[in-house]
Amino acid sequence: MRRDSGPEATLRASDTLAVTLSVPVHREFVFGAESIHVPTLDGGHMIEPGHHRLELTLGVGVLTIRARARQWRAALHGGFLRVRDDEVRLMAEVLEFADRIDVTRARVALEEAAQRLTTNREDADARAALQRANLRLAVAARVHS
Repeated sequence: MRRDSGPEATLRASDTLAVTLSVPVHREFVFGAESIHVPTLDGGHMIEPGHHRLELTLGVGVLTIRARARQWRAALHGGFLRVRDDEVRLMAEVLEFADRIDVTRARVALEEAAQRLTTNREDADARAALQRANLRLAVAARVHS
């Protein structure tokens, strides 16, 4: 993050991303952020002010948003990202912020998926459910520990 020098340094407007976050059955969230790290199908991608134009499909993983010296983490389960001129539009298929994750429900989902895999190791739906539950528990552990 770039800051002006001097004792009264403030964040410049050009050092902020204008973010629109869309999640099905929820209202859109619009906010400013200094950076966003998104999971992609081939790893992860850091978006900061001045980033080049970009459109990509999001994967399953941890979404990290840094804004005003705070950091938020969320379990992201797919979606799409578009970056244009410091404007970011993130359309998530499923998104759960760490402090909103129901840990008990995630543990039950993990156990059920693991049980299904012991019966049928080729069960793709059970593998996906196991991945989602593990992600949710990992993200929640940073807040609920």
